[in-house]
Amino acid sequence: MLRDFAERFVALAPPRFQRTVRQFLKFGVTGTVGATVDFGSYNLLTRVIGWDTVLEPFGYKIIAANLCSVLLAISCNFLLNKYWTFRNREEGAALKQWSGYFALNTVTFILNQLITSFFTFQVPFVAATFGTQKDNAAKVISICFILFINFLGSKFLVFRKKPAVPEPQEASL
Repeated sequence: MLRDFAERFVALAPPRFQRTVRQFLKFGVTGTVGATVDFGSYNLLTRVIGWDTVLEPFGYKIIAANLCSVLLAISCNFLLNKYWTFRNREEGAALKQWSGYFALNTVTFILNQLITSFFTFQVPFVAATFGTQKDNAAKVISICFILFINFLGSKFLVFRKKPAVPEPQEASL
C-alpha cells in the first residue's frame, strides 16, 4: 500500500525527474532509520544512562551524547544510502565513497551540533514550548534543515555514478 502510494507520487513528476524523486523518497526512509538510531541512542545515553556532559569548545556548548548518536546514525545511513537508496555497487569504490560521505557528513555534523545547541540553549521559545524535551525538539529542527544538504551532496558528489564509457566503434573503410 505504501509502495503503491510512493509510486503514484513518483509518477506525478516529469519522467526525467522520476528517478531523483524515487531516490529522495528512499533517502527519506533511510533518514527515518538514521533518525531512529540517532534519537534512540541519544535518549538512551541521556535519559537512561544519565550522560549529561556538555562540552564547551571555543565557548560554544555542545551536548556530548549528541556527538555519539549522530556519528552512529551517519554510519548506519552510509550503508543504507550506498546499497539501497543510490544502489551504488561500484567495485573498489566503498572506501572512496565512505571518505566522501564522511567529509560531507562532517560538515553537516558540525551544522547539526551548532543548530541543535543553538535551539537548545539560545532560543527561549523552544525551551518554553518543549520544556525538558527542548534538546529533542532542537534535534528535529536541525535534521529538517540538514536533510536537503545531505541528499544533494550524497546524490551529486558521493554516490554519483560514473558515466558509461561508450564502446569504441570500428572505423569503416
